[in-house]
Amino acid sequence: MVDWTDDRIAALSDKDLKTLLVNAERKSATEVIEKCQTALESRNAAKPRKGPKPRTEVKEFEHQIAGELAAVGTEMAAKYDLSEETAKAGAVGVKGFKAHKLLDAKGFAKLGGMQRDGSVAIERYISHRRGDGTVYLGVFLAKDAPIEDHEFQVIAPQAFLDGGQPVAQVRPSATEKQKQPADRALSFKDLPSAAAAFDAALAKITA
Repeated sequence: MVDWTDDRIAALSDKDLKTLLVNAERKSATEVIEKCQTALESRNAAKPRKGPKPRTEVKEFEHQIAGELAAVGTEMAAKYDLSEETAKAGAVGVKGFKAHKLLDAKGFAKLGGMQRDGSVAIERYISHRRGDGTVYLGVFLAKDAPIEDHEFQVIAPQAFLDGGQPVAQVRPSATEKQKQPADRALSFKDLPSAAAAFDAALAKITA
């Protein structure tokens, strides 16, 4: 019978050590089992733990902006009644109405459909639906474009967005459905200006 000393066990490869443990358990060799388990625990503790992969520059920007958009949403929610209950109450007779949650489940700006399908690098947004109209504020970065090319976009029904352009002009890469022909859009390079336009549109749609 082999004398499984600590030194002999320590000299085994991980694979052989695990095999020895299985055999020891089959034979109910308590002392060897304990030595194998101790050695395995020691080896696992010594292995470097894999941390989360660092965010890319684009992902870091997306995370930051999703938080900044959420802050705008929180500010607007304190200024206007954007509750789902009020939205539903004002949608009587609107077929298929579904109230929009202002933010995602984690309290950040929501993930847009164009980012979900991979047609753009970033689309994060906040929105409120009232009746058959929706007011949207989001950040938009075309696929493979440098971060500095990002835009903040406000989309709303034409009556609620002064100076708005057809969505197709602001988002030429969008599908026909995403171009929302009944709506208009404005594009900004800075969030405060976009937030002001979003605020003005919300004031009208919630009046």
